[in-house]
Amino acid sequence: MKRTLSLTVAAIAAVVLLAGCGADKTAIKDETPTQAKVESQPAKETSKAEPATTKEGAAPVETEKKDDDIWTYYNDAKWTDTWNGVTSSIEKVVVTDRAPKDGNTNDLTASAVGVKFKVENTTKKLYTTYPDQAELITSTGEQVQADMVTSDHIGGEIEEGVIKDGNIIWFLKRGHAADIKWIKMKWYVIEGNGMEATQDKKEYSVKLELK
Repeated sequence: MKRTLSLTVAAIAAVVLLAGCGADKTAIKDETPTQAKVESQPAKETSKAEPATTKEGAAPVETEKKDDDIWTYYNDAKWTDTWNGVTSSIEKVVVTDRAPKDGNTNDLTASAVGVKFKVENTTKKLYTTYPDQAELITSTGEQVQADMVTSDHIGGEIEEGVIKDGNIIWFLKRGHAADIKWIKMKWYVIEGNGMEATQDKKEYSVKLELK
């Protein structure tokens, strides 16, 4: 019985260690930008929202990366919008064709897209949003859900005055992340706990052009 318990504890420890290593490898760093053009797509909504603020930049210019950094950065791929006092922001986009496959840091053959995301509730009301479960569409024909293991858990209820930020990661099925010209991200913000059908809701569909 003691031997079985020891083996179980060792197996759990190995899984946790592997997950930690994978998270370190996919961490999005605050480095020098690759510029990109940005635009916002019209979004469906059930109440009036403030207009989105977007920024247009020049054509991408690749920057030198550290050998241990798997990402190509598009720091100029920015977007922000405030709806009912809740500000949602995409602060950068990154892509890679050298992500850990199935969490194996010795097999860097997977393709992935990441964004650095921030949400702030400037009101005294409760809101709910799940950007860490957002759907991603790419110019290369992908339509995938965010990876819950490697993404930071910034979704759920957001109380008054709270700021949440973190990285959201999507693993691609077709690969070729370096060929992506644009991405589209879809998620929503809802007033309250999101359990009542009558609560105000803003659905976002944001397109950012990288090349």
